[in-house]
Amino acid sequence: MKLEKFVKKSIYDVPLYVPGKSIEEIAQVYGIEVENIIRLASNENPLGPSPAALEAAEEALKVSHLYPDPEAKDLCSALKEYMNINSEIVVGNGSDDVLEQIVKIFVENGNSALIAAPTFSYYSILVKMYGGIPNNIPFREGKDSFSFDVNSILNSVESKTKMIFICSPNNPTGNSISKSELEEILETGKVVVLDEAYKEFGESSMAELTETYSNLVVTGTFSKAFGLAGLRAGYCACSTAIKELILKVKQPFNVSFVAQNAALAALNDVEHLEKSVKLARNGREYIIKVTRGLGLKAYDSHGNFVLIKAEGKPEIVENLFRKGIIVRGCGSFPGLSEEYFRVSVGLEDENKRFVARLREIV
Repeated sequence: MKLEKFVKKSIYDVPLYVPGKSIEEIAQVYGIEVENIIRLASNENPLGPSPAALEAAEEALKVSHLYPDPEAKDLCSALKEYMNINSEIVVGNGSDDVLEQIVKIFVENGNSALIAAPTFSYYSILVKMYGGIPNNIPFREGKDSFSFDVNSILNSVESKTKMIFICSPNNPTGNSISKSELEEILETGKVVVLDEAYKEFGESSMAELTETYSNLVVTGTFSKAFGLAGLRAGYCACSTAIKELILKVKQPFNVSFVAQNAALAALNDVEHLEKSVKLARNGREYIIKVTRGLGLKAYDSHGNFVLIKAEGKPEIVENLFRKGIIVRGCGSFPGLSEEYFRVSVGLEDENKRFVARLREIV
């Protein structure tokens, strides 16, 4: 049987999502003891989850024979209070899950989506998965930072454009979009997805604009600042009309009771969140300052990571791997070369170890 004749043609154009290297992989390839490796590649919280979240997750295991609330109503109410908005909230199995439901609703064969890039590759993957055409709109690269090219985005809008993706703060460049810039894009009337996975590390959120613009969806996650990447809990703020559409297409019990309970407890542990954000902000400033002192180009960042360019040194990521430092090479991001890499902020001693190994290389 030829399987190909049954497969949707668009699926063959979908690239695999490639995550950061694991500690086990680096240990095996380079012959390094696991305890001598630090992972600064996936923008995880080095402090781990809130102790209250761990306790809540353990408590939830006792009723794991029961189905969870399919709409996670308690968590949605808490998120409304956390974001101080009256818009609708939908919770998903990580923000990736929410993003897929939105693309599933709005994109079909022949449609296009504009994506401010380089950015998180899953937007493009999802658009292709549902038969759409991703159109990357490059950032403007300045001396110390990247910025959104709003005019290019607006000039690229056409009749077949269904969606516009904005990540702010953007992964991997670290820059944020302003309220006025976002409003210009929203005035196109296209569905705009604003991914705020890293908003806690930045200065502000634009979620309140979902109360004014029915074409705006703002996504968030518990994987970064809240340290729950392994439990998979994400969400979006949106209009009532979009929420009703998402509820039609999402899986009925897509967020486990364990994840819902842990996320709710994490929201309430303000002290742990503030400690996590402070660690990330202090760490990124340290990395930027020291890296620039080594003659490398480190870009300003509002995330828990820093994008670095080592001009003329495309082998730098490989050399860091050999020294037991796992960073994220950015050569696969549109518009970036092998000279670029992203380093996640770790614990203070991990940041110092990264800098020490980097100094040995450059």
